[in-house]
Amino acid sequence: LIGFTYGLLDAWTDVFKISRQQFQQWKAPLFGLVFLPPLALSVMDPDIFYNALDYGGAFGVSTLFLVLPPIMIWGQRYGEDAEPLMTKPMVPFGKLSLGSMWKAAGTLILEQGAEKLGVFEWVQEHIDLSMLTQ
Repeated sequence: LIGFTYGLLDAWTDVFKISRQQFQQWKAPLFGLVFLPPLALSVMDPDIFYNALDYGGAFGVSTLFLVLPPIMIWGQRYGEDAEPLMTKPMVPFGKLSLGSMWKAAGTLILEQGAEKLGVFEWVQEHIDLSMLTQ
């Protein structure tokens, strides 16, 4: 929250070309520009930030920590600029393990997306799964 506040204050001072000397006289309106829009949104829909965190965690964090590391390791090991490794790799078995990690991450993200879109609920409501077991 603190970093977000300072970042938006800095952005608004740049937009309105407010110097450091003028900052004190414009302090209240600038803080209003930072805090009033989120306050208005949260008053209109109290769950909006929870939903944003839910989607950010489902897709942003999964992409950041599950998809990107195997891709970065793949690029370092097998990319055009790949150099011989000086130490043993921390992720053994080469392309098989990296591909498996990437596939597992992609599957998890697709599953989270299907859940967010209500695909599983739709299938439960519209398809009789007992027919598939006969």
